[in-house]
Amino acid sequence: MLREHLQRIERDEEGLAIRLYPFTRYRHVQNPKLILIDPRIAFGRPVLVGTGIATSTVAERYKAGESIAALAEDYARQPEEIEEAVRCELHLDAA
Repeated sequence: MLREHLQRIERDEEGLAIRLYPFTRYRHVQNPKLILIDPRIAFGRPVLVGTGIATSTVAERYKAGESIAALAEDYARQPEEIEEAVRCELHLDAA
């Protein structure tokens, strides 16, 4: 299990961890890397990769009743990315 976690960490030239792609569902190394934790982006809060969109914002809107499809359209993202953001914050299927 530790090996799977270590494979989701990006390191710089000196070997220091600079980015983490957390698990949002079953812990398998082939899970999509759609969520990013990088201290240089959003103060290290989880975001959708390549966007800076905070997963917490997406999850709050989802909890308020907005659908995955509506959120995907609002953020111009794929529904799978929105689902991962919600999973990240609400810990759905993260066994």
